[in-house]
Amino acid sequence: MKRYASLSGWMKNRYGCRVFKVSLSAATTCPNLDGTLARGGCSFCNDASYAPNSTRNRVFKPIPVQLEEGIEYIRKRHRTSKFISYFQSFTSTYGAMETLLPKFMESLEHPDVVGFALSTRPDCIDEKWARTLSELAPGKLCWIEMGLQTSSDQTLSRINRWHTRWQFGEALQKWRDNCDIPVCAHVVLGLPGETRQHILETAKYLATQPIEGVKIHNLHVVKGTMLAKTWQEGDYTPLTLEEFVSQTVDFLEFMPPHILIHRLNAHAPRALTLAPEWSVNKLSIFNAVENELKRRDSWQGKALGFNALDA
Repeated sequence: MKRYASLSGWMKNRYGCRVFKVSLSAATTCPNLDGTLARGGCSFCNDASYAPNSTRNRVFKPIPVQLEEGIEYIRKRHRTSKFISYFQSFTSTYGAMETLLPKFMESLEHPDVVGFALSTRPDCIDEKWARTLSELAPGKLCWIEMGLQTSSDQTLSRINRWHTRWQFGEALQKWRDNCDIPVCAHVVLGLPGETRQHILETAKYLATQPIEGVKIHNLHVVKGTMLAKTWQEGDYTPLTLEEFVSQTVDFLEFMPPHILIHRLNAHAPRALTLAPEWSVNKLSIFNAVENELKRRDSWQGKALGFNALDA
């Protein structure tokens, strides 16, 4: 029995093998980092915690070099043959289009790349981007990953994000009016001041939006962030593994079954992770969520009245 609609399973059915993302950097920044809206970035963000080896220490190599190095590493580790170019660092559409587009196009030239994904903010994507990207790679698999994190404007302000739920909804509508590239929304569980009710409100909000995917991240405390200082001062306590697993299943129960689940957790390198200790073990988190779904006899969309997903 399938208990949720995983992106990895969907892509394996489409391409006949596992498809891996190759993390790339277009050397962008963010409006809440460079002073346009704020400084410091999101309170939990340290780009080094998820940046690929080719972009560490802000030594940005040409896109073809980043791509080839990433593909070679993944091939050796996972023995797969299909890849997605993934512009993950910071806000990938924050910058001059004439500078960024050539980088995106370079990432699609490798024969084993089947598509691309761009990570961005709702206040950094517009009609022009939608129309342009829709024409960039016909026949390729393309995704836009748009960060919401939470539907609570109070929390968004608290974590120094400086966009609103309204802006997220407006950006989605503009995108849908001008482009058919699917959108994956990012959410984070365990944000400061949030409860299970906040998680349910975010899930119910996203269930009404024109999105095709969701990434669920567990908040973890990374060195060099504002959140690290808050945690060290005793003003933030991360979720326990049991709490995160329970909230993740709650969230999934309110997701319509047509929405693909891109991820169920997030982690940083152990050397950069301050807390919680359980967050560095990706497989154990994944297994714990699977076990909780089975224990509850639950599945994606159950709280909305949908039947169990077909096997």
